[in-house]
Amino acid sequence: MIICPAQPFDIFQIMNIERQSFIPQIQEKKRVFEKRLKIFPEGFLVLADSSDEVVLKNKTALVTGYLCSELWDSLPDFEILQSKNEKEQKSALKKIEKRFELGHNPLSTHKTTGPFLYISSFALLKDYRGKKYGENFFKNSVAALCCAMPHIKKVVVLVNSEWQSAIKIYEKLQFQKIATLTEFFPTIQKK
Repeated sequence: MIICPAQPFDIFQIMNIERQSFIPQIQEKKRVFEKRLKIFPEGFLVLADSSDEVVLKNKTALVTGYLCSELWDSLPDFEILQSKNEKEQKSALKKIEKRFELGHNPLSTHKTTGPFLYISSFALLKDYRGKKYGENFFKNSVAALCCAMPHIKKVVVLVNSEWQSAIKIYEKLQFQKIATLTEFFPTIQKK
C-alpha cells in the first residue's frame, strides 16, 4: 500500500469509493473533487494497492482510499452554540453548517497559509476496511501534511455519529469533540 498525491485520472476510482462509502444524500459530486484537487492538490491524497496481484489483475495500482482537505484561516465560533439566546444559537448554527456544507466551494474557504487543516472527506473501499488500512492511511496522511506545512496548528474533522469506524480512528488519535451539529447529516437509521 502506498500513499501518493491524487491525480485527475484518479477521480473515477475516487467516485467509486465515494459511492461505496456514503449514502446518496451526502455523496460529493465529481466536479467538487475536481475543484478540490485543483485548489489544494497537496491536500488531496490517495491510498493505492500496488501489490503484484492487484497490478497484474488491473494492469495498474488500485486506488483504495482517499483523503482530501483544505486549509482554513479560522474555525467557526462553536462556543456561541452554548448561548442561552435561541436566536443567536440558530444564527450561529446556520453559519457553521454553511461552512461545512456538502459541495461547498473550497475557493471561498481554503487559505494557503491557514493554520487549520480541515479534512473534508476521507473514505476507503469496502474490501479494505477493518484491516487497519484506514487508521494508518489517515494517521500517516495527516502527519505528512502537518510535516510539510508546519504552520498547521490544528486538524478538524466533521463526523456523522453513525460512522463508528471513523470515530474509533479519531478517538484513537486523540481528536477531541468540540461541538455537535444535530440533524446536520441525513441518517440511515430509522427513527
